[in-house]
Amino acid sequence: MFSRLGRKLITAAAILVAAQAGASTATQLPTLELRGTAELRYLFWDIYSAALYTSGGRYQETEFPQVLKLTYKRDIEAQELVDATREQWQKQKLKLDNSEQWLRQLGQLWPDIRKGNQLILVVDKEQQSRFYFRPEAPETLKVSLSESALKESARFLGAINDSAFGPAFLGIWLSEKTTEPKLRKQLIGKR
Repeated sequence: MFSRLGRKLITAAAILVAAQAGASTATQLPTLELRGTAELRYLFWDIYSAALYTSGGRYQETEFPQVLKLTYKRDIEAQELVDATREQWQKQKLKLDNSEQWLRQLGQLWPDIRKGNQLILVVDKEQQSRFYFRPEAPETLKVSLSESALKESARFLGAINDSAFGPAFLGIWLSEKTTEPKLRKQLIGKR
């Protein structure tokens, strides 16, 4: 029924899905604490609310694990998110050798977003990155988070196993070069 090429493509896709599923359980996170929350508004539009989870103590940019939850307040196409990621890296003048590869991967991982959807990035201790998706954010924001609880309530989208990706992506919000310094202060708990 399927051509030889078709069977190879289906097999390759199955291997990729299995590899991504394995990556979702590779390094389990300890329970993390809510560090801070923030809202992004542009002019009079609400874009998203963000929450950052880290291990105890003061926020350290280079200490992992870290989890960033983004709860969207409007519909956004996946390609718009990819383009916004590229734009933020450019505004921060980052020299990222693998950025185009990462952006292609994000374009394949991320769904189109609807109001109320939540994208969650987990960057573990080895700086491996996993994305999760919730169609609806929980009504209350939890003060602690574990990956096992996350897996029960969110769908695993895939992983990017380049240790440079997680810090570069989180840096959009958390780097001192961010275009939103007020949002950064709120997320890292320096209101």
